Amino acid sequence: MRWYPFFWLPVTAVVFLSVVLLSSSKAQQPAAAPPAAQPAAAVSNDVCLKCHKPIAKVYKDGFHAALSCMQCHPKGATHVEDIDTPAETDYSWEACGSCHKYQYETMKMDDPVKVGPFGGTPADPKTAPKTDDFPLLNKLIAGHGFTLEYNEDRSHKYILKDHIDIKRKQNTACLNCKSTAVAYNWNTEWKGIKLNETADWKEVIARLPKETMDYGMACSHCHDPHAPRLRIIRVAMMEAIKKRGVNPYWEEKNAKSFEEADDQQQKTLVCAQCHVEYTCGPGSDKVVRDYFPWRKMRDLHDHYAKEFNYQQDWKHGITGESLIKSQHPEVETFWESKYERAGASCSSCHMPKLTWGGKTFTSHWMTSPYKYLDRYIKGDKQYGAYPCVQCHPTIPAEKLMAQAQRVQKHVFEVQKNAQEALSDCIDAIAAAKKAAEGGGAVDAAKLQEAVKHHQLAHVRWENLVVSENSMGFHNPEEVLMELGKAIDFARKAQLLALQAVRPTPSSAQKTATKTTTKPAAPTKPKTGSAR
Repeated sequence: MRWYPFFWLPVTAVVFLSVVLLSSSKAQQPAAAPPAAQPAAAVSNDVCLKCHKPIAKVYKDGFHAALSCMQCHPKGATHVEDIDTPAETDYSWEACGSCHKYQYETMKMDDPVKVGPFGGTPADPKTAPKTDDFPLLNKLIAGHGFTLEYNEDRSHKYILKDHIDIKRKQNTACLNCKSTAVAYNWNTEWKGIKLNETADWKEVIARLPKETMDYGMACSHCHDPHAPRLRIIRVAMMEAIKKRGVNPYWEEKNAKSFEEADDQQQKTLVCAQCHVEYTCGPGSDKVVRDYFPWRKMRDLHDHYAKEFNYQQDWKHGITGESLIKSQHPEVETFWESKYERAGASCSSCHMPKLTWGGKTFTSHWMTSPYKYLDRYIKGDKQYGAYPCVQCHPTIPAEKLMAQAQRVQKHVFEVQKNAQEALSDCIDAIAAAKKAAEGGGAVDAAKLQEAVKHHQLAHVRWENLVVSENSMGFHNPEEVLMELGKAIDFARKAQLLALQAVRPTPSSAQKTATKTTTKPAAPTKPKTGSAR
């Protein structure tokens, strides 16, 4: 910096002015992440690439070609000397954040407020149980571990921490979304254990990188660190794509691999590594699975009945019958929506472009569009954005936000009716089973038909409004239609269960005696009386 224009100022004034100028400059840009720890000894990249040939070409042609392999593989030098010693991988956000400071800052963003009418990211998830919105939930999923604790999620900054700090039993398969180290090394020998769905959860947790214990998910979950491109690492998802393609519900877009998929599909698929329905942990048949059905809700019932005899999840604690407990099927719900067909991907709304210090970049604060909109409306130049403007250039942000909330509130009111209908059909099925256990005459075929209708109702309500996190907004037309079906199925189940209980002959006779009045004998007219 050249100081001679200020030669006439006192030294203290020059120092003060320089501090002000530097502070002003820094206020416009985020601070970079702390630099990643540098390895003690460096090894030429050529030494690494001689063995890692599949990586060599994309690495040399990519933006990271100037970086040392040791920057992300701190034990690389030791690995070169002793091939049995893993090079290790630095999964910390700081490893990428030292260069990608804007993405790093937005990835760390946490705003524990509830802007819309539902969901939100609470400061403490234990203060926001799902039962606040769904008061009958614990009855409708009775016997499932989620009745012990099921909360609204916090931001991605805490996904691993909140997974660990919960009352219900955790499953190792779940760690595919909570930890990149787990997903990347899945189905391999890793740190002395066979890493798959049968691995002991506590042993896996003990081996996770300490520096990632809150967030778990690294940048490399979605970004190939050796090339400037997106990627997927979720093994069960890759197997599903091999069978059904990247989007089984859009023939023209249904590429047979992630690499062949177009930009829209890839930007959805990286999120689909986690935001989908999948089976994890032991089912009611005690078999432990990690499996992507890769199907929309309407096809789950028949698929699970055929594939797993409906034993992939759990048996209801009141009816004793098998049901589906969905995970978080945002992507399948989004498939076939008007938003998808208009060209949107997950990132279109949840990761809009921001401009800081004259640089435009993709926000990695993967949050509800409401939060960007709310800040945009309030004039926040840092995190405010209007992602909807891509498709709705003439509608004011305030009007569009109000319209979106009206849609969600409508879905919420309809699902209340589904909750009540499901509760009633559970009572009717339980009563019919109790009657059968007591020796009563029960039409078994009709009762089984009631059970099937309950299953069809349950999967629609629980999948589309409880497990899915948009209160219908990802595909409002489909969700409302399927909720209507859920109500019909539940009421039909209730009616079938009531009809299945046939009165016994003795009870029918008693009923007839109580309800039939004996006719009075005719009175003889008195002789000579007038008629």
